[in-house]
Amino acid sequence: MNVAEFDRMFAVEETHWWYRGRRALVRAALDRYLPAPRPLEMLDLASATGASIRFLSDYGSVRGIDISEETIRLCGLRGIDRIVQGDALHLPFADGSFDAVLALDAFEHFEDDVAAMAEVHRVLRPGGLLVATVPAFMALWSPHDVAYHHYRRYRRPQLRERLESVGFRTERMSYSSMLLSPAVWMLRSVRRRRNEPATEATSDFAVPFPRPVEVLAAALTRFEIAVERVVDLPFGVSLYGVLRKAE
Repeated sequence: MNVAEFDRMFAVEETHWWYRGRRALVRAALDRYLPAPRPLEMLDLASATGASIRFLSDYGSVRGIDISEETIRLCGLRGIDRIVQGDALHLPFADGSFDAVLALDAFEHFEDDVAAMAEVHRVLRPGGLLVATVPAFMALWSPHDVAYHHYRRYRRPQLRERLESVGFRTERMSYSSMLLSPAVWMLRSVRRRRNEPATEATSDFAVPFPRPVEVLAAALTRFEIAVERVVDLPFGVSLYGVLRKAE
């Protein structure tokens, strides 16, 4: 990911409706599937500019890891120092170090995503929880994915099979941002037709939206999160999973 995208993420990550919705999903998963004991030892994998570390710190001790020097610098601007520079394929932590690992839009960045999943499984304690989010459906591939250096977007059976192949047991897996997916598909279709060069590709966060649209998107996201407490969604822009390492 180029520096401009890191800077853009840093500017919006604490307040943007999409990031706030993702954090709400994570909190709901932790509260439901890992309610006690607290405090937790947690790892934020590929933690980017560090907003998740700040907003989830009330759950316990949150460590971060990212391979980019720029993200380490931006985390420092947030006052976050519990982050190390390192490779997710070779995590610098002992076996069974964490109660929970957050892989929030991380696995799509690795060419060998199964190797990253296996490392996450290794550093979790028996009974530990993985909360993962990934982009969904290759039909939604666009300059956004190019700008973020994604290798793929996932379908639910694909993500489940890969995570279970390294030893995880699936507790929950659902799509998210279902109600917004038609609008996102139209936006990305338009962007694909423009045939932006890969060197000039920008994320969707570079596209300005009127304030009423932002408010509506946030409201729809809150509604979906309430629905997802009782039912899995059949499709959406993103996919999230809650998985457990065997006791």
